[in-house]
Amino acid sequence: MDKSELRLYYKNQEDLSYALREYIDYYFEGNIEDEKLEANIIKVIKGNEDKFYKNNEVAKKPKQILGKSRLDLIEKILNKKK
Repeated sequence: MDKSELRLYYKNQEDLSYALREYIDYYFEGNIEDEKLEANIIKVIKGNEDKFYKNNEVAKKPKQILGKSRLDLIEKILNKKK
């Protein structure tokens, strides 16, 4: 998979979380524009809400895999959209 691309749907929390982690790390390395990152994160989370959230919170597995700084970035992007 090209690191600058994300699939829209994932079969489980682990696949989703590792894909997001790799994508965000690629962004942190300066390889992805802010607008592209924001658009893709919003699309992927929206398409996988059932895997990313549990009881209106980020599920345990994504929290563990992504870590605090990546989750903070995702939260900032999602809150900006509202």
